[in-house]
Amino acid sequence: MNQVESSLKGRRSTLPKGAMASVLLAAAVLAAPLWAGEHGRTVPEGPAFSSPERDAASTRSEGQRLYDLGDFQAAADWYTQAVRAEPRNASLQYDLGDSLFKGGKTGRAIAAYERAFLIRPRDADIRQNLDYALRRAGEELVPAGVPPLLFLAFHLFSERELAGLQWLACWLVLGLAGLCLWRPALRPRLLSSTAGAAALWLILGGWWLAIRGVTPQRRGVIATSAAELRSGPGENFNVSFTVPEGRRVQILSTDGTWQELGVLKEGVKGWLPAAAVEEL
Repeated sequence: MNQVESSLKGRRSTLPKGAMASVLLAAAVLAAPLWAGEHGRTVPEGPAFSSPERDAASTRSEGQRLYDLGDFQAAADWYTQAVRAEPRNASLQYDLGDSLFKGGKTGRAIAAYERAFLIRPRDADIRQNLDYALRRAGEELVPAGVPPLLFLAFHLFSERELAGLQWLACWLVLGLAGLCLWRPALRPRLLSSTAGAAALWLILGGWWLAIRGVTPQRRGVIATSAAELRSGPGENFNVSFTVPEGRRVQILSTDGTWQELGVLKEGVKGWLPAAAVEEL
């Protein structure tokens, strides 16, 4: 899938060449882990679940062969093993979601698509398939009342990317402030750049905290059909609500093999066996 690339343009710096080289080197070192482990692939335009093309290495994979043969359960098993080895590979998570969805496991497919979306939120195909699967489960990717463009802008970067970017901005501020102290003659020219870097740090830091604030610390997806939410951790408690497969939930607490959940869409709470929930 085409990986979104961005370029940042700015004014010509007034820093000395040596100082600028040091800043750029530090930026490269700090930014390198942000995209470590990310792999792109090419997917044609079209409706969801249209058997996407992959690069040469992925096309030769056993998982793709099984998927093309229509053995979706075996393909899902293969991709499950693959994502255990590379949990931050969005392409593998996406392929796992496709295989699970085709195999009729909507809840676990949504969980795989959610993981892919958390890693690569700018990927239009991941968003499309996640939204398609969520609609089958009675939800939507974009919450009701939220403009789609605002949702896309808010999720332009993953939480991991925003964390790295705000720390990068932090180090840039510290570096410029250090130069101001080390070379007083440059201070008049560096003050505006330092203020701009500080503003960028505040924006990125606030954005990162906002993402963390709206995302529950522990989340999951109902992986079984018609799961019965109970008033306590056990079969002897009354059923308070029936949760459809694929519904996204917040995991509030754990008691043995039972988990207390908050159903995000309906706003209800209750207990389910942990095996009925695919944790993200």
